[in-house]
Amino acid sequence: MGHELSAIVARGPGKVAAARRLGLTLVEAGAFVIVPLEAEEDGAQGPDYRRLSDLLADCPLTLRIAAELGFDRFALIQSSSSGGQGSQRATVYHGLERTMPAREGMAAINDALERIGVLPDAGRDAFETIGLGGMRHADLFHDGGSAVAG
Repeated sequence: MGHELSAIVARGPGKVAAARRLGLTLVEAGAFVIVPLEAEEDGAQGPDYRRLSDLLADCPLTLRIAAELGFDRFALIQSSSSGGQGSQRATVYHGLERTMPAREGMAAINDALERIGVLPDAGRDAFETIGLGGMRHADLFHDGGSAVAG
């Protein structure tokens, strides 16, 4: 089964009213929250949509959204697969400062998640620990997460 996921991941809870106003969903994942994003492959025009890395959603608009949601330190992740190994990209921000270079590769998302404080447990990696394996194309969790806004 293939999937596409682009999201902000941060320590929760996040600002529910801001998420509603922005038309976003906050997905509870233990002490963390996942905000699925619609990343445009073509991208809109203008400085707000200027790409800061190879991640589709890595642009000034996403940084503003994270701030409005109350996230000071967060991971920006992108994962896609269509039956094969797929691809992963991730970066970490502290406010407007990138604190982990945007990276691609199998360990990129786990590294980013661990840098924001996700601790792998029960033999699972950070990606599985917070339930990202249960999200497909920005759908909510299939394995226990719950939407808290949106």
